[in-house]
Amino acid sequence: MKKTTQFFIVLLLVAGLGLGIWFWWHSSHTTGKLPALRAVMKDEDEPRPIEPSLALQVNEDKDAIVFAGTPVWFQVNADNANAINDLAGTELLAAKVTRLQAEVAQKKAPPEMLQRATADLQKRRAPSAITLGDASRPWTEAVQFVVRDDKGGEKPLGLALKALGDQRNTVELDTRKTVQANFGVASADLAPGSYSIVACLGATGSWHGRACSAVVNLTVLIRPGKLAPEQQLALDRQKARYGLQAGDYKAIEDYGNKLVAADPSSGPGHIYLGEAALGKDKLDVALREFLTARSLYNQQKANATERPVYLNARINQLLERSEKKK
Repeated sequence: MKKTTQFFIVLLLVAGLGLGIWFWWHSSHTTGKLPALRAVMKDEDEPRPIEPSLALQVNEDKDAIVFAGTPVWFQVNADNANAINDLAGTELLAAKVTRLQAEVAQKKAPPEMLQRATADLQKRRAPSAITLGDASRPWTEAVQFVVRDDKGGEKPLGLALKALGDQRNTVELDTRKTVQANFGVASADLAPGSYSIVACLGATGSWHGRACSAVVNLTVLIRPGKLAPEQQLALDRQKARYGLQAGDYKAIEDYGNKLVAADPSSGPGHIYLGEAALGKDKLDVALREFLTARSLYNQQKANATERPVYLNARINQLLERSEKKK
């Protein structure tokens, strides 16, 4: 019995050894056929190219659902994010060089590491400002809205968007300055469906490349013959929000009146009425509505730690204008 057990143990060892040899042989022959892998090291201390960064919203969100023939507007924000990051990165890199100098002197770090960090620091420059637009062509004309498909293809959005609000011809983007612009249309003539949209900034001013935002999604639905009350109210709000961008004070006032008629203690309703009155230069009416809205806020949110900053700013603005008229 003992000899039988020893026989099986030896057999298992031999089989295991044979399997190991086969595996080694097979691996040595097949690995020779595989492409050699090469690690690509990217120096994270290298300065980044200075270029505009764009952010995009549609109807004040990343995703919007609208009926065909109703307002659509886009908000584009541009900044100089790489310049901001490079400014902070340069300070960190300078501190790194100082630390490595001490470590190399103490033989705690290789000299090559200090040489590389010093070379990267010498490549750094003061963050460059980017000028958009010029006296003959406002920068907003260089903004294009395109629809992207699943494969990355692009085509024009096909809406006759116009710039909304006051626009400056030229703007400068640096580590502190950013710019925002709104574009919209009162009646979106788009076929029902879903659209993945990006805003791209082409050559303008000192910028000669092309920078695009992340995707926002717009879904266009067929407008039903009759809207439910909540749908109508949502549509009225959409028109009022667009009106704030486009200066459509009637749409703003109509929405405010509907909110207040449904609920006299509606703070947003009085704010819309105040904005409509301010746009029509009815300063006394605007001040009354904003004061009413602030009083409602204080009543309804007595325990809130946040103050109504927007309302306070509007009220102070109107009081200053009233004082100047006296």
